[in-house]
Amino acid sequence: MRILLTAMQCEKGDINANLSRHLEKLATASSQGCELVLFPEMSLTGSVDPSKNPERLISLDDPGIATLTAAADASGVSAAFGIAEVTEAGEAFITHIVVSNGLRRGIQRKRHLGEGEENYLPATDSEIFTVEGHTIGIAICAEAGFDAPFNDAAEAGADLVLFPSAPGLYGRRTDEASWQSGFSWWEQSSLEDACRHAKRLGLWIALSGQAGSTSDEDFPGFAALVSPEGVVIDRLPDWLEGDLIVEVPLSHEYPPVAE
Repeated sequence: MRILLTAMQCEKGDINANLSRHLEKLATASSQGCELVLFPEMSLTGSVDPSKNPERLISLDDPGIATLTAAADASGVSAAFGIAEVTEAGEAFITHIVVSNGLRRGIQRKRHLGEGEENYLPATDSEIFTVEGHTIGIAICAEAGFDAPFNDAAEAGADLVLFPSAPGLYGRRTDEASWQSGFSWWEQSSLEDACRHAKRLGLWIALSGQAGSTSDEDFPGFAALVSPEGVVIDRLPDWLEGDLIVEVPLSHEYPPVAE
């Protein structure tokens, strides 16, 4: 399975700009023969604090989602993207959506919330998705510190887990040294968790994160692919925005580990 993993800037509350970026990534993925694009956590809405900006939450019926679903269908590429969701009952969730062939294949709401996400509700259900005939699970950002989301995906028959993230950094990044510091923290944390889960469960894990400066918060970026042996197959080198196109042999005929 050929996948585009993107580290991209997702401005808070600017759905139109974020949607345009999503459409650009779909076009790139289509031109490169990809079957799926993995976008970061809350990629369409940008990261949202429901207590401060409830107006930035969107429902699953938002026109932006419909536009993105149609664009994915037209491009022939499936997409997994994130939103800050509000339900009809007014409940707030961090949600990742999978669309393919013009249809919403399902959603995964975040089950284990991170620091600063106390105004969201934790979900209770774990979902799996069928994309291009493959069974896929999703674990969102802080969930990498827990075994259950990955265990649930493996037990349901998934051999690939998508790992979108948006870990906001403490303090603004003002120079290369401060960006490197934030990036190094997330690089170590995300890869450590991904490699551990991949190796213990025999899963492929694909990472994609928010990158760059937003109106009031900075994000460390990063995208990578980890094999079922816990080996980093490919990755982006730094905190800058970028795309990583990877081949994931979901038949389990993955490359051997170098001695």
